[in-house]
Amino acid sequence: MADILQFRPRLNVFAPELTSAMGDAYDKAIASLPDSEAELAVRELVAKRIVRLARRGERDPEHLCSSALSGFTKPRTAA
Repeated sequence: MADILQFRPRLNVFAPELTSAMGDAYDKAIASLPDSEAELAVRELVAKRIVRLARRGERDPEHLCSSALSGFTKPRTAA
């Protein structure tokens, strides 16, 4: 969970419950990415999306995660 904190702007303070939800969303989002997409730039983008959504009032970790991942391609599965 603490990994998201490195991307959080220093001037904003979030309630402990929201920080926990953001961390959970971030961990789940990064874990769902293929290793090739989990580079620093991608992790930073995911974190920034989660922070932006939290600033706008989103509190649900599932929604934070799914919204942060929107636009990323899903890995293909064997037919």
